[in-house]
Amino acid sequence: MAYDHPFYLLIPAVFGLFAVALGLIAVFERRLLSARWAAVGFMLGSISLVIDGVRTLGQLDWPLWFAAMSHFAAMLALIAGFLARGKQRVPAATVAITLAGAILLMPYVPWQQPLGVRSAAMQAVGAGMIFSALSAIGPQHRVTQIDKVVFFVTFCAGLTYLIRMVLATINLVLHPGSALAEVFGPMLMMFHITGAITGMIVGLVLMLSIGHDMLRLKIDESETDPLTGLGNRRKLDRLIADDDDNGQIGAVIMIDLDRFKSINDRYGHDAGDEVLRKVGARLAGVLGPFGAVCRIGGEEFVALLGQPSAEATGSLAIAARAAIADLSFDGPASGVRTTASVGFCLVAPDIGLREALKRADQAVYAAKADGRDRVVGSIATKGLQVLKAVA
Repeated sequence: MAYDHPFYLLIPAVFGLFAVALGLIAVFERRLLSARWAAVGFMLGSISLVIDGVRTLGQLDWPLWFAAMSHFAAMLALIAGFLARGKQRVPAATVAITLAGAILLMPYVPWQQPLGVRSAAMQAVGAGMIFSALSAIGPQHRVTQIDKVVFFVTFCAGLTYLIRMVLATINLVLHPGSALAEVFGPMLMMFHITGAITGMIVGLVLMLSIGHDMLRLKIDESETDPLTGLGNRRKLDRLIADDDDNGQIGAVIMIDLDRFKSINDRYGHDAGDEVLRKVGARLAGVLGPFGAVCRIGGEEFVALLGQPSAEATGSLAIAARAAIADLSFDGPASGVRTTASVGFCLVAPDIGLREALKRADQAVYAAKADGRDRVVGSIATKGLQVLKAVA
C-alpha cells in the first residue's frame, strides 16, 4: 500500500459523506442539477483517494493512472456542479485540458515521464482545468454574496494547484538525483493535506450554495402565479419593497382585461384560464425583456419597467394593448376576442413607485370609462399630472 496513516483513510471517508449528503439533496430536489454533479464529483474524489492509497508507491502503472483520472473526473464534475447553478456548461477548453492530461499521464507509452515530472504535470493540469473554467464562473460572482464566495473559492483552488506545481518543479530542479522517497515523501503528504482541505472547503461551499439555491427555488415558487407563470402579488410587493432601497424601477404599466367575467360566464372557466395563460405569455414576451410582469388579480396585470426603458413606456403600453387584441384561441375559447384597458405612469422625483402605481390604476379606470380597449397615461403637463389617452 502507498499509505498506511489513518489520515489517508479519513479523507475518502469525508468525501464519501459529502457525496451521500449531496446525493440525498439531489434525490429530494431533482431540479438542482448542481447537487447531482457535486455528488458524483465527491464520489469520484473518494474513489481516487482509495485507489491512490492502495497502489504501490513509486511505480508508474495503471492504478496510478486510474487514480489520476478519477481525480480529474471529480474535478470536472465539481466544476460542472458550480456551473450548473447558472445553467452553464463546462467550457470546451476545460474538457480539452482534461483529455490532454489523461493522454500525457498514461503509463507504458513512448512519452512516459518520470514520476517527479508526472507529479508536476498533474498539478499543472489541475490548475489549467480550474482557471479555464473561471471565465464561465466569473460572471456569476457579481450576483449574490454566495456567488462571490463560489468564485473566490474556485480561484483559490486553482491557485493551490498552481503553487503545488511550482513546488514540485523546484524540487525537481534542486534535487534531480535524489531518491523519490527523500524528495517526494514530505511533498506528497503536503499535497494530500492541502488537497483534503481544499476539497472540504469546496464541499462546504457547494452545500451552502445549493442550500441557497433551494431557498431561492422555494421563494420563486411562492412568488409565481401557477396559471400564467408570471409573478404574483407577493412578488410585486417584494419588488416594491426592494425598490425603496435601490430605486431601479422607472415606470408602471397596468393592464386590466375588458369584460373578462363575461368570458367565464359564456365560455366557461377552462376558456377563461386559457385566455389568462395566453395573455400572460404575450405580456411576458412584450414587456418581460424590459422589467417584471406580475398577475395581481383575476384579470389584472402589472409591469414594472426598469429605468432604462422608462422613456419607451407609452410605446410599450400601446404594444401590450395591441398584442392582447391580436390573440386568437382554440378549443372552448375559440370564439373569444380579448381587449384590455391599459394605464401607465412614470416614476419621477416627486412621484414614488407606490404613487405611480395608484396613478396607473386611475389611468386604467379612465381607459375603461372612455370605452375600453384604450391606453391612458398619467402624464406630467405644465407641472400638473393629467390623464391622457394615447391610443
